[in-house]
Amino acid sequence: MTGEETINTVEIAKGQFDEGRYSECLTTLNSMKTSTALNIKQVQLNIILCTYLKKGSEHDLEWLLENLYSVEGKMNKESEEEEIDEVEKAVLLYNIALVHFQTKNFDKAVVILEKLFKLIEPLEEGLVYKICFLLVECYLSTYQTEGAAIVVYYLDKQMSAKSAESEIHKARMHQYKTRLFAQQKCLKACKREIKNVLSVSGTTASSLFLKSEFEYLRNNFKKSCKLLNSAPKTCPSKEHIPTLYYNNFGCMHFKMKKYNLGVLYLSQALEANTKAVKAAPQGCNSTMYSINHHYQILYNYGIVLLHAGQPKAAFNCLSQAATVYSRNPRLWLRIAECAIGVVKQSQEIEQIQNCKSSTVKAIVGSGIYRKTILNTNFQNHPKKCSAGLLSEDPTPSLTYAALCLNNALELLPPSNSGGPVNISALPAAPLKDVSKLRASILCNQAYVWLGLGDPLQALKPAQELFSLTSAPVNLRLLGSVYAAEALILLNRNNEATNCLAPEFVGAIINSTNCQNKTYEDDASSTGSSPIPGKVPANQETTVQDVHNIIILNSVALYCMKRDLNRAKRILAQHLSTLNDMEVPAQATMLLVYIELRQGNTEAALSILKQQQINLQLPTSTT
Repeated sequence: MTGEETINTVEIAKGQFDEGRYSECLTTLNSMKTSTALNIKQVQLNIILCTYLKKGSEHDLEWLLENLYSVEGKMNKESEEEEIDEVEKAVLLYNIALVHFQTKNFDKAVVILEKLFKLIEPLEEGLVYKICFLLVECYLSTYQTEGAAIVVYYLDKQMSAKSAESEIHKARMHQYKTRLFAQQKCLKACKREIKNVLSVSGTTASSLFLKSEFEYLRNNFKKSCKLLNSAPKTCPSKEHIPTLYYNNFGCMHFKMKKYNLGVLYLSQALEANTKAVKAAPQGCNSTMYSINHHYQILYNYGIVLLHAGQPKAAFNCLSQAATVYSRNPRLWLRIAECAIGVVKQSQEIEQIQNCKSSTVKAIVGSGIYRKTILNTNFQNHPKKCSAGLLSEDPTPSLTYAALCLNNALELLPPSNSGGPVNISALPAAPLKDVSKLRASILCNQAYVWLGLGDPLQALKPAQELFSLTSAPVNLRLLGSVYAAEALILLNRNNEATNCLAPEFVGAIINSTNCQNKTYEDDASSTGSSPIPGKVPANQETTVQDVHNIIILNSVALYCMKRDLNRAKRILAQHLSTLNDMEVPAQATMLLVYIELRQGNTEAALSILKQQQINLQLPTSTT
C-alpha cells in the first residue's frame, strides 16, 4: 500500500468511525495491518475500539480495559529497545483513563490524566480539550476542587486565545465553573456562572438542575423543588433524568427533616435507576455504567431511612454501599448506628411485651397481703463478648457495631497529628474537620462495649472522649457518664464519683473550646450519639439530656455507697426542677428505693400513686 493510498484509507476509516459504522471501519482497519507507513500499535488500538463499539458486540468494559493495557504493555516493551515518546502513547492512555472514568474508578483515571496534563503542550488541540474536560470531571466527581480549579484556569487561558474554539466549549466551561463554585461554597460566584449557563444554553435540563442545586445550597428548598419540576424530562447527555430528579427530591426532603417523604422519593430513584440500566443499549455497556447511580442512591437512601426510624432497612442499604465506599469513616459510623438502633428497638419491644408499666411489674395478693412487685428489667442484661470481631457477618448486632466503629477509627488520622485534614468520604464531600466525627465514634464505642458487658473495653474510649477538648460539650459529658458506669462495673466507685462530681462536670460545660457547642445530626455531619433509653438516630443529644443522666447516675452511685441522705437530697433538688410529665421512670425508682431502704414504706407507696402509674390489677375471684 503506497503512502497516498494509506492516507486515503485512514481518512475513510476515520469517516466510518465518526459516523458510527464500526463494522465497516473494522474491515478497513484490518486491511491496514500490513502497511509499513502506519504505527501498527495505533491501528491495533482502533481495532480494539471498533470491536468493542460495533453493534452486537458481546464484549464489556473489562474486556476493553484488558486489551488496552495489553497494547500499552507492548508499547512499553518496545520503548526499552527503541525510544518511544510519551506523546505517542497519549491517545492510548486517554482511552484507558476514559474506561476507568466510565467504571467510576476515578482515582486511577486521575493518575493517568495528571500524567498527560504535564505533557499537554505538544498534543493535538482536540485531544488537549478531551484530556482537560475528563480530568475536570474526575476532580469534581471526587471533590478535588483545587485540582479542578487549576485545569479550569488553564482551559480559560486556552479558550481566550482561540475565540472560535471557545464558542464551541463555552457552555461546558460555564457548567464546570458552576459545579466548582458550588463545591467550594462560593455562592456569589456560583450565581454569576449560573446566569452565564442560562444565557448560553437556555433552560435545558442540565442548567435547571444546576440552578436547583444552587438554591438547595442556599436552603431555599421551595424554589429548588420548583426548578426541578420545570426541568425537561429528557437530556442530550446520557444521564437518566427521572433518577436524578427523584434522588434530588429525596435529598431536599431530608434537609427539610421530612424523612418519610425522603424515603419515598429515594425508593423511586432506585426503581428509576434500575429501569434505566435495564433499558441501556445491549452490547456496549459504557452507557449502562454512566447512568448507573445505584450505590450513590443507596447511600442516600440508607441515611434517610436511619433518620426515619427504620434502622434495620438502613443497615441493609448502607452495608451494600460499604462494598464500594469502604474508605468512608462516616459510613462505618452510620452502619454502627443502624446496628445500635436495631438492638434498641428490639429491647424496647421486649420490654413492652414483658410488662405494661415501666416502674411496676405486677401486684400480687390482696388485703394486708397485697404486694407491689417493681420492674428491674429496664434494659437487657449485657452478654459478655470477646474482642475477636473479625469473623462477624454483617448482621445488625452490637458485636458488628463494635467492628464498624473500629473501622471508622482506623480510617481517621491520629488525634495528635497536626496540619490540615482531608479525608475522603465519597460519595459525599471530603472531611476537613474530624474532631466531631472522632468524638461521635468514641461515644458510640463506649456505649457499645458497655452494652456487650465489657466495661474495661468501654473505659478507654470514654476517658479519651471526655478529655478530648475539641469535642462538642454534649459528647464529652456522655464520655464522663459512660466512664463512670464502666468504673462502677469494675468496682472502682471512688473514681466513678470523680467522673460525676459537679466540679468535673462544670469544668467540661464551661471549658473554652466547647462552650455552647453541641452536636446535632444532619446530612453532612458525623453521626448521632446514643443515650441509654433513646434510639440514637431519632433523638438529639442536648447538654440538658446528659446533665439529667449524670444527676441520676450520681444518685445511684451514692445509693451504692449507702450515703442515702445525700442521694435523697440531690434527687429531691433535681426533681423540683421538673414537672410531673418530665420525671423519668429511673428517678421514680431511685426515690422509691431510697424510701424503702430508710424504712418509709408509706412514703414509697405515696410516690408511686403520685406518678399515677397504671397498674394491671389481678381479677378477683369469688
